Amino acid sequence: MIQLHPNGPRQPHVHVLGDFARQGAHMLADAILATIRQRGRCRLGLAGGTTPGAVYGQLRELLPASAYPQLLITWTEERVLEKVGRAPGDWEPFDPESNLRTAYSEWLSKVPMPVENVLPLSLSGDPKAELVRFGRAFQEQFDGGLDIALLGLGEDGHVAALYPGHPALGVDDVALAIHDAPKPPAARISLTLPVLKRAETLVLLARGKHKASIVARALSREEGLPVSRLVDHPRAYFLLDGPAATGAVAAAMASLTAKD
Repeated sequence: MIQLHPNGPRQPHVHVLGDFARQGAHMLADAILATIRQRGRCRLGLAGGTTPGAVYGQLRELLPASAYPQLLITWTEERVLEKVGRAPGDWEPFDPESNLRTAYSEWLSKVPMPVENVLPLSLSGDPKAELVRFGRAFQEQFDGGLDIALLGLGEDGHVAALYPGHPALGVDDVALAIHDAPKPPAARISLTLPVLKRAETLVLLARGKHKASIVARALSREEGLPVSRLVDHPRAYFLLDGPAATGAVAAAMASLTAKD
């Protein structure tokens, strides 16, 4: 594992992982357990998309059974799909593209996770009703905040379901519905930027050569990218595989050369 930006003021922690899934899961498990020790619980927001699935698969081997009663789980985004289940633990009827189904199939269905500690963003195809349900439950169960927010990084710089230039970036609420996402499905529910900014720790995941450019642009704080609004978070961690880190490594080397 290589760390590119060690603990500078307002500098995100950038880790290049040789074994993305295993090392990423170890870092996330350590953060979860540290939060439970300090606060007696950990409020975790899971990422959508395909990248976190491998990390979830490793987490089931790393977290002890004793941690799960103190772990509260929700999602930072969800796809609004027609095929849904009736409850968080009833995961098999969920659409294969559901972020909830991914987390359950790779992790939560294989560990002693209390169903009542899981708060889905969407349980039906009605975004308006889901926002009301989720907003109330998030305030009651999570006190309106997260200890750790796990986020994927899109090639266009989006995080959660917050896309460049979209009015959703200006919403100051708990969550919002997106009806025109630029990639299918168009309907999504997302935590808002203020909620993500208030999380104690942000963990951004990116792997693959196709993510190298956006990682470098994000770390340079390019204006107009939603992820750029999170880079100055005091506890922001970028977890990258080697191909995704190529642009960041080049930028770091150029910075060192300039200082010399």
